[in-house]
Amino acid sequence: MPYIIMTPEKLKQTDQILIELLRDAAVGKLTQGDAALQPLRDRPSLLQASELSAIEQQLAYLILLLAQAGVPESVWANLINSCYAALSTVTSSSPKQKVTPQKITIIGGRGRMGRLFTQQLTAAGHNVSILDTEDWEYADKLLGPAELVIICVPIQWTVSVIKRAAQYLAPTTALCDITSVKTEPVQAMLQYHCGPVMGLHPMFGPNVKSFAGQKVVACPGRNDDSFTWLLDFIKNQAAEVIVSTPEEHDEMMVIIQATRHFSRFSVGVFLAQEKIDIERSLCMSSPSYRQEIEIIKRLFAQSPQLCVDIMLATQDRCDAIAKLAQTYNRLAKLIVGKDRTALIQEFETAQSFFDDESISSVKLTQENHADQHLSRYRMPVVPNRS
Repeated sequence: MPYIIMTPEKLKQTDQILIELLRDAAVGKLTQGDAALQPLRDRPSLLQASELSAIEQQLAYLILLLAQAGVPESVWANLINSCYAALSTVTSSSPKQKVTPQKITIIGGRGRMGRLFTQQLTAAGHNVSILDTEDWEYADKLLGPAELVIICVPIQWTVSVIKRAAQYLAPTTALCDITSVKTEPVQAMLQYHCGPVMGLHPMFGPNVKSFAGQKVVACPGRNDDSFTWLLDFIKNQAAEVIVSTPEEHDEMMVIIQATRHFSRFSVGVFLAQEKIDIERSLCMSSPSYRQEIEIIKRLFAQSPQLCVDIMLATQDRCDAIAKLAQTYNRLAKLIVGKDRTALIQEFETAQSFFDDESISSVKLTQENHADQHLSRYRMPVVPNRS
């Protein structure tokens, strides 16, 4: 059944306004205080009041409007998914639901990610304590009674902090870390702590306002049942939990994080080195160029130590980055030699790889200014109609 038939007029009007909003955000016309963001807050309740249709049907109905506004289909699909995520929080956000408070200590809780987890867990009704650099003299009181300890420190300190903290933990204390490398930390937790162990990797930064629509990779270590409530908490916040071995996680992060960081890091260094007038270039740019500049800008808004640590975290990451650099060099030589035939062959080889039907265009995430801008707003809680 077509989306236009299944969707109330108010929802259709809201969708059209949101497309215009995405268009304006993509060219920098939207500010965080704009009242125009109200349609984003309204859409989940409008969606709940309607007969829900498939994302593909909604895309088919709006494809012309999206094209005219220069908004990628996947960006709209992400927004729709966020609305579904907001609806999924109705039950978990109900005041009637009782939460059994857990005693939690976050090591590194004053850092940006530590503060995010502290805020989210405290808001859910848990008792959260923080242990930071200057607090180790109180470690026995902060770690001993804890039911869960979350290690949230820079990569290079993670294993040493695990070793130091483990001596204060009860055998029943659940221990996890949230660093972007998993094999070594999980092995260290299993070695130094006899109780429940799990590695977590939140696939988002501290700028998000909630876990809604985000992904968290979970790497089981020991006594997984002790983390059921934590994983349920994450899922109830409308986040997706992906279970992986530490080894598979680290293999995937070589591409997802390390080479991607290096690629954008390299372009950023080049732009700065050439003293490119970014502001002027944006005046005559395509949407994809603006998207890429915004992503690079966000990279360089981060801590330089964090960015470099992500690239240098493992030897596999360093080796992959070296291979990527070799690929750049090989292709650059073809450019310098104006070898058109070889360049076309390289393009077609990669083209056949990305033509693989297993790569779904709807699932691909095309981050752009609008997508990032809207993701910074907390998705509203939809009142339960019952």
